[in-house]
Amino acid sequence: MTQQPDAPSIRRISSFMYDVEPRFPFKATRNAGHIEFSRNALTLVQQRCSLRNISRAGAIIEIFATIEPPAAITLEIPDAQAGKIGCVRWSGTSSIRIGKKIALRLRFLKLLSEEHVSRILASSTLEGEPRDFAFFV
Repeated sequence: MTQQPDAPSIRRISSFMYDVEPRFPFKATRNAGHIEFSRNALTLVQQRCSLRNISRAGAIIEIFATIEPPAAITLEIPDAQAGKIGCVRWSGTSSIRIGKKIALRLRFLKLLSEEHVSRILASSTLEGEPRDFAFFV
């Protein structure tokens, strides 16, 4: 099988999932959310979470340490009406235990628009604290 000279090779096609995207700063927030994932490829598990930081490329959430979620989850923030957001756990140190809670660093499968981020920040219950806060950096 020969490659056509006009066809781009796989190596030249850029992808958000695998390429290094520009860094987007985390902004501190406090929103209630839900995560959804499947266990043993049979049951769908839903769990409450607390959204602590968000950027266009990822988020940091806190959950109770009842079940350790897998690498791929879905995040939903009902107050912001942002819909379901596909996420993967950030490579490396993506979780930190804080007492009975686990802080997870997530990477979105698709960049969020500025409109989605501003809608999430507008529905935040965070008061009197600066929003430019980096965690896990």
